[in-house]
Amino acid sequence: MIYGSGQGPEMDRILESVAHDLAADGLRLAGAVQHTAHPASSPRCGMVLEDLGSGGIHPIAVDPDIEVQGCRMEPEKIETLAMLAGEAIDRGADLFVLNRFGKNEIAGRGYRDVISEAVSRGIPVLVGVSSANAGKWDAFASAGYERLDIDGEAARAWCRKAVDARRRQREQTCLMKT
Repeated sequence: MIYGSGQGPEMDRILESVAHDLAADGLRLAGAVQHTAHPASSPRCGMVLEDLGSGGIHPIAVDPDIEVQGCRMEPEKIETLAMLAGEAIDRGADLFVLNRFGKNEIAGRGYRDVISEAVSRGIPVLVGVSSANAGKWDAFASAGYERLDIDGEAARAWCRKAVDARRRQREQTCLMKT
């Protein structure tokens, strides 16, 4: 899903809602969605990621007790959470969701390898990409993706359709092997 300048918080809310709805429907998820633990008026950076495979909430800011201008993420925390997402993929995730393809992924870190692994296994991937990073996403993903507008219902429908298509393909493959 491509989102424009200033739409990041809306994207976060949409992806969180989509992920929770799909998990409630019984889909096994991998990836992460972002939450803000403090109100926008707070001087503290309260950015946290919810690991969708475990439901765990993890702070990712450099130090949530230090007042900073803007939020800075701690790369090591992102790497640890990316490993958790990889483990969820290994456990048989139906869908991978990530709120941002951002600086870490552009630099070859963060969730980049996990996204690649999900794609290589045929797992549908729903990722938020800012319009500022769309060119970098295009270079990473090549032409093998479908752009979605920032719309929760469209995202839910796409995810369900993609997961169903993958299941049908796997069932056909199993039938052919027997």
